[in-house]
Amino acid sequence: MINRIKNKLASYKLKRAQKREEHNKNIPSHFDNTIISWIAPEYVIHERGIIWKITMPLIVAISAVLGIYYDAWTFSLAIVVFAGVYYLIHIEHPRNVEIKISSVGIQVGMKKYSFSRIKGFWMIYEPPFVSTLNLRIEGGILADLTIQLNGESPAQIRSFLLSKIPEFTDKKESLSDIFLRILKI
Repeated sequence: MINRIKNKLASYKLKRAQKREEHNKNIPSHFDNTIISWIAPEYVIHERGIIWKITMPLIVAISAVLGIYYDAWTFSLAIVVFAGVYYLIHIEHPRNVEIKISSVGIQVGMKKYSFSRIKGFWMIYEPPFVSTLNLRIEGGILADLTIQLNGESPAQIRSFLLSKIPEFTDKKESLSDIFLRILKI
């Protein structure tokens, strides 16, 4: 049943993406005059061993049972729902998206961010663990956008972006990101 749902969802996403691509194919844009471009995954896939695959479901099950034991059934429900959603989201591998930096802004896949909407940027470059370009976007729900560098030269990107938007030099990798990377979530 999960495979059937997964297949329907994948075909729906593919049809929607094809319609969007056809619609936007012939519309010229200033974003097409790229200065730097590369292809990167939407997010990093962590290598999970057999120990992780045994430990994490065990932690979820123990947390849910303890929640029920202590009459915190909403906690148990939240843990199980979170684990289910996480599983469904990570069934598929991340898509590779094309990142284009032009003289007017940055395009990530089909989404375009003009430099007037970007408050600033910072780069976290600590290979082999982290290699990202981070943007603070004005407005919207998700104000920070993380783009994987995927082997692209951070010096070239940084030098170009410095001429367009300010750099946040005091930004580091957040504690939650470090925690999620260590737990391979």
